Amino acid sequence: MSELTTTEQQLRLALSMSSMGVIHIDYETGLASADQQAARLFDLPPGEQVDRETVHAKFHPDDAPAINRHVAESLDPNGAGEFSMEHRILRQNGEVRWLSIRKKVVFEERDGKRVPVSSLLAAVDITHKKNAEDNLKRSQETFEKLVQNSPFGIYVVDDTLSMRYVSRGAREVFSQFDPIEGHDFREIMFTIWREEFAAEIVEHFRHTLQTGEPYRAPAFVENRHDTDQVESYEWEIERTTLPDGKFGVVCYFYDATEHEQVAESIRRREQYFREMTDAAPAMLWVTDPNHSCTFLSLGWQDYTGQSQAEGTGTGWLDMVHPDDRDDAYRTILSALNKREPFEHDFRLRNANGSYRWAIDSGRPKFNAQGQFEGYIGSVIDVHDRHLAEESLRQRATDIEASESRLRLAAETTGFGTYDITTADSQEVWSDELFRILGLMPDGIADQSRYESLVHPEDRDQFRETLNRSMTTEGPDRHSIEFRIIRPDGETRWLVDTGRALREGVGQHRRVVRRIGTVQDITDRKVFEQSLQRAKHTAEMANRSRGEFLANMSHEIRTPMSAILGHADILNDHLQDPDNLLVVETIRRNGNFLLAIINDILDLSKIDAGKMDLQKQPVRPDSIVGDIRSLMDVRAAEKDLPLKVEFAGPVPETIRTDAVRLRQILLNLVGNAIKFTSDGEVRLHVRYDQRSQLLNFDVIDTGVGIPPEKLDSLFEPFTQVDNTSTRSHGGTGLGLTICRRLSQALGGQIDVSSQPGKGSRFTLCLKVDASGKLIQPNLNSLPTQEVPAPEIRLSARVLVVDDRRDIRYLAQHFIEKAGSTVYTATNGQEAVDFIESPDSPPVDLIVMDMQMPVMDGYEATAELRRRNCKLPIIALTANAMKSDREECLAAGCTDYTTKPLDQQKLIQMIAHLTV
Repeated sequence: MSELTTTEQQLRLALSMSSMGVIHIDYETGLASADQQAARLFDLPPGEQVDRETVHAKFHPDDAPAINRHVAESLDPNGAGEFSMEHRILRQNGEVRWLSIRKKVVFEERDGKRVPVSSLLAAVDITHKKNAEDNLKRSQETFEKLVQNSPFGIYVVDDTLSMRYVSRGAREVFSQFDPIEGHDFREIMFTIWREEFAAEIVEHFRHTLQTGEPYRAPAFVENRHDTDQVESYEWEIERTTLPDGKFGVVCYFYDATEHEQVAESIRRREQYFREMTDAAPAMLWVTDPNHSCTFLSLGWQDYTGQSQAEGTGTGWLDMVHPDDRDDAYRTILSALNKREPFEHDFRLRNANGSYRWAIDSGRPKFNAQGQFEGYIGSVIDVHDRHLAEESLRQRATDIEASESRLRLAAETTGFGTYDITTADSQEVWSDELFRILGLMPDGIADQSRYESLVHPEDRDQFRETLNRSMTTEGPDRHSIEFRIIRPDGETRWLVDTGRALREGVGQHRRVVRRIGTVQDITDRKVFEQSLQRAKHTAEMANRSRGEFLANMSHEIRTPMSAILGHADILNDHLQDPDNLLVVETIRRNGNFLLAIINDILDLSKIDAGKMDLQKQPVRPDSIVGDIRSLMDVRAAEKDLPLKVEFAGPVPETIRTDAVRLRQILLNLVGNAIKFTSDGEVRLHVRYDQRSQLLNFDVIDTGVGIPPEKLDSLFEPFTQVDNTSTRSHGGTGLGLTICRRLSQALGGQIDVSSQPGKGSRFTLCLKVDASGKLIQPNLNSLPTQEVPAPEIRLSARVLVVDDRRDIRYLAQHFIEKAGSTVYTATNGQEAVDFIESPDSPPVDLIVMDMQMPVMDGYEATAELRRRNCKLPIIALTANAMKSDREECLAAGCTDYTTKPLDQQKLIQMIAHLTV
């Protein structure tokens, strides 16, 4: 008996130490006894006997029929007398738990029958296991839906290079392969592309699958074998873990065919525009709305010897005779400010240094919406005509000879002339004028005949201009552009330029003569129309680029938000210093990468030369340490030593924009590694305390740069030579951006080089140093900011985002600060939640702006229409200039971008829920 008691005690001890609970059921009394663990699992009073039905009442309603069926079968004398199953129980507080149970019934022989007398039920809580299985299933379903329902070009291959998942956008490209899932990726590539190109693509996929190294392909233009169509794509791949735990490769691609066609069309139109302007007999020019000259034709450059760069802006005034310069600028500027057509004569210096009279005429141009876009005009050498006019005024006795010379000069330059004497209404037209008007040179010169050819839509303005020129107080000169319809039906554009000669004073002053020239400007008008069409096409292409950048901003910043947000969460769960250092490295370099991405995506900043600087105290040795950490791998790939040297101590901190400084140094060191095959690359840092100059020398033993190429090295899209472009790639923008950034930081970049021996790029910065001089420490962390005081919240917040990762991050940050969080996956759910009388009240909404079903813009506008006054914080992954204004216009109260800034988000919520 003692031995039995000991065994029972040992058994109870073992059960108490395990997670298994045991219930004993006596069928004769109908009572059940649960040990301590079973009482806890079934939510029963410990140490007390309960009715058997009390245990059955704990069964989840959805599982009760199956459980009762198993119980009935176990009590069957002819049955096995035992069963095992997994089912749910419902606790008094409403909590649902999953249990794995095993039941064994004990029978006795009574009067020749087997009668159940008792049973033992063993139970283990498997709720965690069930939840993990459900999460895994949902994760797999979400992964498949994200890929397969995407309108963009996305597909995933597994470790056997078989197509596993294909987005809707990718199916359109591979439409001839049906079904696409399970199809061999290699067969698809060799069917679509030429053999060498397909083999190269497959090899990139194999390499990424084996090594985990992502690959971003340069844009390409290829002829598809299956459709015989020329197409252009941009694509990149990276390794991913599939739901089954194995590796696969995901490919993102963008169909750039239409973009390439538009770009080619623009290039052809620009070439056509250049050929037209270069062939035009007049010197053509264009200004912007600020009256700054933006274009001068080749005729101007040949005539004056002034280059395009020298003449743009107001540089063209340098070619005007000094005595005429002020009058020309004042007269032309007055017309430009009034946005009226003008003509003005002045002396223009030609290429041999002499001056000749020229006439500058221009007219304002407006877009389809009536917005002023600047002026377009021409300059024509009228030196001979001007001399002839002067001769008319000065030599009245020799007027016939002067008129002959004027007529000859006009005809030589394509002008028709007329001369009207008011006393006897005598008119004289040159033969060239008859030709321009499409009339036979029959000598019948009549103003009404001239006027009858004017286009009906231009006739009133034509009459008003000429009649005003004939009045006593009218202008001395007139100029008007109009259309005529020649007798043969052809429509031509003309410009009539003339002057009225008056005699007498006061009441006796009258017009005695009007002389002028008529020029056919149809070619110029055609050119202007072509210019307008080319400009419209360029604007459309620019809008397409903006839309592409906005989309890429969203696609890049959204996953970056998850990466940085989860790094913050991981940081809160770690204590090991090495692990914390790793997380800090991920977060620091992720933030740096994000800052660089922001500037690359917002091309308008670089195009306009507008760069926002965020100057803060930073350690220069820490920045250099980051550069070495980031570039060591690239140098190791080429077996090059990357040496970092300090010529003495450096300031403990300097005040500068660390992101911009890193960007410059990364570009310079990266170029040095790229153009160096043998030898070494060195980053040498020196500080001159007296001048407060901090110098970074990047020295390599690479190919070097020819002396004649040094001046153009920092020009946009410039490479040293064609061989460099083919061997090393690159857009030629890196050094241009570096120079602009260095100037913005108050420094400069210099270069010295010898072909075949290497190059030295020197970044010299005038720094605002603080603290003492220290010995550099490349392993030091960046200066830690003083943490902001912790903010506690008590608000109820609705977080709306279609991405589970972002909802989780926002919920984690807000709940950590003390608030209650409710979630919705799209704008429609948010509207329904706010409008539902059964929903709990909320104090603020955090609204993602790009979601399926209903996006944040529509949801916010709808809530405002329904008189919702709650503060709404817009959350977006876009990084373009107009995003904030667009969100506020939709009705949002404030705006923040992804990746989520925990401190900024909490501060914003606290401010709006006070």
